[in-house]
Amino acid sequence: MTPVPVQMSSDVIRLYGGMRDDDGVSRIGWIDVDSSDPLQVLNVSQTPALDIGAPGMFDDNGVILGDVIRVSGTELRLYYVGFQLAKRVKFLAFTGVAAAVGQGDTFERLQPTPVLDRAPQAPFINALHSIEKTQQGYRAWISCGQSWQMIDGLAYPQYNCWTVTSDDGIAFDMGRAAKIMDVAPGEYRIGRPRANRLQDGSFEMRVTSDTLDRRYSSALAHSKDGLLFQRSPVEELPRGPAGSWDGEMVCYPARIDTWAGTSFLFYNGNGMGRTGVGVAVLDAAA
Repeated sequence: MTPVPVQMSSDVIRLYGGMRDDDGVSRIGWIDVDSSDPLQVLNVSQTPALDIGAPGMFDDNGVILGDVIRVSGTELRLYYVGFQLAKRVKFLAFTGVAAAVGQGDTFERLQPTPVLDRAPQAPFINALHSIEKTQQGYRAWISCGQSWQMIDGLAYPQYNCWTVTSDDGIAFDMGRAAKIMDVAPGEYRIGRPRANRLQDGSFEMRVTSDTLDRRYSSALAHSKDGLLFQRSPVEELPRGPAGSWDGEMVCYPARIDTWAGTSFLFYNGNGMGRTGVGVAVLDAAA
């Protein structure tokens, strides 16, 4: 769930992501694929790269991927979303951070508490999904959950997309956060903003939305500054044929530009990851 690709060598792309157990509790693991043919799986983690938190902590009922970045030549940093069960709502979700041990097979938390916790804009969910280093520090793109909506007798979280900056990538001031994208008509939540800076300095961002008739789908947006995004009317990644593994959902796309110059999108299909991870090749001529 929520795959994040990182090029580890000229031959290997590593997909970090959440892997659920039989109880639905996710721990972070990884899959190595061939960078020239990502349908070829090379290796799979046998133990969690990051396990759940201690009982009572914000991440004691599951962790999924936010983003993985290189903060220096020797340090790989992992941002994750931790889940905790609550009695009167389905869950709470806030952001933690961990640093790689060695080459990135496992990670250790930099602190046991969230780096993005409850805030006026995010009383229930404050989830980092992409981050980049800037000349001034760091800029992150996050999902903020403010309320819950009843659909067919079940409560679903409502959230939208924001951006926030940090000097060190650890301390974030939500007082400076800005909303960058809200739901469109028919949608009740939109999140997992994955922003990429393009060669001309502009940004593209992929988000996943959900509608009142429960149809997860992905959308592409563009921005000159990483703040004001315009959603594209083009459906970049349509669902697969009826009955296929991604015929019901296409969600959580993440782009990687390989060292060889090829660009891939890794994404989840039906069941928000239940049926696995797929890959698409970016059509530069489109």
